[in-house]
Amino acid sequence: MPEKQLVLAAYEEFTPNFVNHTWHLPRSISHRYSELGFWQEYVRELDAAGFDFLFLAEALGYPMTDDGAVPDAVIREAVQMPVLDPVALISALAATVDRLGFVVTASTTSQVPYLHARTFTTLDHITAGRIGWNIVTTDQQNALTRLLGMDAVVPHGERYDRATEFVELVLQLWEGAWEDDAVVADKAARVYADPAKVHRIRHDGRYFSLDGYFPATPSPQRTPTLFQAGTSDRGKEFAAAYAECIFTSYRDTASAAAHIGDLRARARTDGRELVVLNGVSVVVGDTTAEAEAERADLDAAPSRDAAAALFLGWTGVDLSALGHDTLLADLDPQGSKTTFALWGDNPATPTVGALLDQITSESGGFKATGTALEVADQLEAIARDGDIDGFLMECTYGGIESHRRFIAEVMPILRERGLLPAEPRGGSLRERLTASATPRLAAPHPAVKYRH
Repeated sequence: MPEKQLVLAAYEEFTPNFVNHTWHLPRSISHRYSELGFWQEYVRELDAAGFDFLFLAEALGYPMTDDGAVPDAVIREAVQMPVLDPVALISALAATVDRLGFVVTASTTSQVPYLHARTFTTLDHITAGRIGWNIVTTDQQNALTRLLGMDAVVPHGERYDRATEFVELVLQLWEGAWEDDAVVADKAARVYADPAKVHRIRHDGRYFSLDGYFPATPSPQRTPTLFQAGTSDRGKEFAAAYAECIFTSYRDTASAAAHIGDLRARARTDGRELVVLNGVSVVVGDTTAEAEAERADLDAAPSRDAAAALFLGWTGVDLSALGHDTLLADLDPQGSKTTFALWGDNPATPTVGALLDQITSESGGFKATGTALEVADQLEAIARDGDIDGFLMECTYGGIESHRRFIAEVMPILRERGLLPAEPRGGSLRERLTASATPRLAAPHPAVKYRH
């Protein structure tokens, strides 16, 4: 029996085109993304198969240049546009299935701590403890100034200062505003809650101020399960301090093992253990050749215009204005340095032209391609050699169509090998992903200091 069983999550965005950019292919069903039935069918099959959660990424804006111009390809080819609000989708999906978890991205640069804390407490109540928050500092900086009216782009390093204050404040609201036994609900005494056990929160910081009471009663987890994906030095520091689960996007096991080992060591300094999930794109064929041919079709799906627009949205760098021989190493983005580094440090994409031709094949995490048995072997080796606890299953065709063959043909093999539990994991999201014996955060997480 393996030492650990894999965590599985499906990785999507509330849009017809995510990383895959395949909405136009005959097999794709992602053009139905705005239909509730599309998502309900999706989560029912994920839930029945034994996936642990659905992860919904978020894009506040869309690809635009520094002057606010939008390349025609963005609208023509649906490059991060249209996109809907994933938080609004969660309640409907939580009512559709009663086991599957949900993780949603929300930015510390664009959100307000008080409203953010209330929203996620609400979702934790509605989902019965199945909600997670993927903490990001936002890469689409132009969206903040042009669409949200913020005064200026926040420098990369300062974003983590803001994120730290944001997280500390919401942790105080979640963990310290209400004592565990504050809610009495005594009808005879006409006492719903004990005022002595509901506490006024005062905060006057560099980025945020708050003075008042938090109106949302404690939810099953209180604090949602915390996720993060930063890979810069500052991002690693932040992730090791606050996150319970880390998302990575490595494509070779040596790099994954080194990075993940660094993250684990940082967290263990504070006595904490991390769960690390890496992205993987799976293509299953009846033969190896069939799977490889399908992978080649997927890699060729984006046009060059679409590839340039994708990169603009991810990093703020407009490749369409640069010569194809321009070296990526010579560029210094103020957008997502984590994303940019995955390309600029990749020997397969040294120039703009190479990136545009390989944006699909060289994006995301591992590529597992072959027969069901070959894919199972690849995933087992990746998890073992990369020190990985599980996988974010990237979309290929959108919706459940991305995962049907994996569910039907690969998961049974992984289950036979003991790499997946015989029965789907239950309980709160925190309990199923971490070693926690309760839905609550446990010491030595820094949130514990706010409890009464």
